[in-house]
Amino acid sequence: MTRFDDKRLTDIVLGEAILALFSEGDPITPYSLIEKLQCMAVSEKMAFRKQACTNAIIDVQSSLMAQSSEYGSFQVGNEYLTSSKTIH
Repeated sequence: MTRFDDKRLTDIVLGEAILALFSEGDPITPYSLIEKLQCMAVSEKMAFRKQACTNAIIDVQSSLMAQSSEYGSFQVGNEYLTSSKTIH
């Protein structure tokens, strides 16, 4: 597979996870998305799709970290984590 194919498959499994959460009536948050992708990865039998789930999890986590850097803090469960950069 090419890098383009890997990214495309990652986007596909990310979309599948979002659709699954939507159809189940669950809230669509970065945390619920990560949880759904983890469940998909565990139940996946094909190695390349399992890797795509892992890549999607990394993408969502990276997005959370970027958001944290940009806005100064983000919520994990009921706790807020604060980064060293604050916005005034």
